[in-house]
Amino acid sequence: MTDDDKRRDDRLPVLWHGTLIDEAELSYPCEIRDVSHAGTLVTCEEEFPMGTELMLHIEDLGEFAGVVKWQGSQQLGLMILAGPDLVLKKFAEGSGANISKRPVELGDDPLKSG
Repeated sequence: MTDDDKRRDDRLPVLWHGTLIDEAELSYPCEIRDVSHAGTLVTCEEEFPMGTELMLHIEDLGEFAGVVKWQGSQQLGLMILAGPDLVLKKFAEGSGANISKRPVELGDDPLKSG
Protein backbone atom coordinates (compact mmCIF):
# COMPACT_ATOMS: atom_id res chain seq x y z
CA MET A 1 0.00 0.00 0.00
CA THR A 2 1.41 3.38 -1.02
CA ASP A 3 1.46 6.48 1.19
CA ASP A 4 -1.33 7.95 -0.99
CA ASP A 5 -3.48 4.84 -0.37
CA LYS A 6 -2.87 5.09 3.38
CA ARG A 7 -3.80 8.77 3.32
CA ARG A 8 -7.11 8.04 1.55
CA ASP A 9 -7.86 5.15 3.91
CA ASP A 10 -7.34 7.42 6.91
CA ARG A 11 -10.03 9.85 5.74
CA LEU A 12 -13.74 9.44 6.37
CA PRO A 13 -16.30 11.22 4.19
CA VAL A 14 -18.66 13.56 6.01
CA LEU A 15 -21.03 16.37 5.09
CA TRP A 16 -21.05 18.54 8.20
CA HIS A 17 -21.92 22.23 8.24
CA GLY A 18 -19.59 24.54 10.08
CA THR A 19 -18.23 28.03 10.37
CA LEU A 20 -14.67 29.24 9.87
CA ILE A 21 -13.67 32.20 12.04
CA ASP A 22 -10.59 34.26 11.21
CA GLU A 23 -8.34 36.36 13.46
CA ALA A 24 -10.57 39.43 12.88
CA GLU A 25 -13.48 37.29 14.19
CA LEU A 26 -15.23 37.34 10.81
CA SER A 27 -17.32 34.22 10.15
CA TYR A 28 -17.57 32.21 6.94
CA PRO A 29 -19.99 29.32 6.40
CA CYS A 30 -18.32 26.12 5.29
CA GLU A 31 -18.85 22.41 4.76
CA ILE A 32 -16.58 19.79 6.23
CA ARG A 33 -16.15 17.12 3.54
CA ASP A 34 -13.84 14.61 5.17
CA VAL A 35 -11.95 14.14 8.40
CA SER A 36 -8.79 12.35 9.43
CA HIS A 37 -6.76 12.10 12.61
CA ALA A 38 -4.76 15.22 11.72
CA GLY A 39 -7.22 17.45 9.94
CA THR A 40 -10.13 18.01 7.65
CA LEU A 41 -11.06 18.94 4.10
CA VAL A 42 -13.28 22.04 4.08
CA THR A 43 -15.13 23.79 1.26
CA CYS A 44 -15.67 27.52 1.62
CA GLU A 45 -16.36 30.37 -0.80
CA GLU A 46 -13.74 32.49 0.98
CA GLU A 47 -10.09 31.91 0.09
CA PHE A 48 -7.48 31.78 2.84
CA PRO A 49 -3.72 31.92 2.26
CA MET A 50 -1.50 29.05 3.34
CA GLY A 51 -0.63 29.33 7.01
CA THR A 52 -3.80 31.24 7.96
CA GLU A 53 -4.91 30.35 11.48
CA LEU A 54 -8.65 29.75 11.78
CA MET A 55 -11.19 28.49 14.26
CA LEU A 56 -13.53 25.82 12.92
CA HIS A 57 -16.87 25.72 14.71
CA ILE A 58 -18.89 22.53 14.28
CA GLU A 59 -22.31 22.46 15.89
CA ASP A 60 -22.61 19.74 18.57
CA LEU A 61 -18.79 19.41 18.77
CA GLY A 62 -17.37 22.84 19.53
CA GLU A 63 -14.45 24.84 18.19
CA PHE A 64 -11.19 23.55 16.76
CA ALA A 65 -8.11 25.70 16.16
CA GLY A 66 -6.46 24.97 12.86
CA VAL A 67 -4.06 26.20 10.21
CA VAL A 68 -4.47 26.12 6.43
CA LYS A 69 -2.00 23.58 4.99
CA TRP A 70 -3.21 23.69 1.39
CA GLN A 71 -5.93 25.43 -0.61
CA GLY A 72 -7.46 25.64 -4.04
CA SER A 73 -10.77 25.72 -5.91
CA GLN A 74 -12.91 26.61 -2.86
CA GLN A 75 -11.32 23.79 -0.85
CA LEU A 76 -8.76 23.88 1.88
CA GLY A 77 -6.90 21.40 3.99
CA LEU A 78 -7.07 22.43 7.63
CA MET A 79 -4.63 20.86 10.08
CA ILE A 80 -6.29 20.72 13.49
CA LEU A 81 -4.11 22.15 16.26
CA ALA A 82 -6.46 22.17 19.25
CA GLY A 83 -10.04 21.36 20.11
CA PRO A 84 -12.30 19.41 22.43
CA ASP A 85 -10.66 16.09 21.56
CA LEU A 86 -8.28 16.69 18.62
CA VAL A 87 -9.61 13.62 16.78
CA LEU A 88 -12.60 14.59 14.64
CA LYS A 89 -12.37 11.24 12.86
CA LYS A 90 -13.79 9.40 15.85
CA PHE A 91 -16.99 11.45 15.54
CA ALA A 92 -17.36 10.39 11.89
CA GLU A 93 -16.74 6.68 12.47
CA GLY A 94 -20.16 6.19 14.06
CA SER A 95 -21.79 6.49 10.64
CA GLY A 96 -20.00 3.43 9.26
CA ALA A 97 -19.80 3.28 5.44
CA ASN A 98 -22.40 6.02 4.95
CA ILE A 99 -21.47 9.68 4.61
CA SER A 100 -21.91 11.24 8.02
CA LYS A 101 -24.26 14.23 7.88
CA ARG A 102 -23.66 15.17 11.51
CA PRO A 103 -21.11 14.26 14.16
CA VAL A 104 -21.90 11.11 16.14
CA GLU A 105 -20.60 10.92 19.68
CA LEU A 106 -19.40 7.48 20.63
CA GLY A 107 -19.98 7.96 24.36
CA ASP A 108 -17.91 9.77 26.94
CA ASP A 109 -14.55 8.83 25.42
CA PRO A 110 -14.39 9.51 21.65
CA LEU A 111 -11.08 7.63 21.44
CA LYS A 112 -12.56 4.45 22.92
CA SER A 113 -12.98 1.79 20.25
CA GLY A 114 -15.79 -0.65 19.99
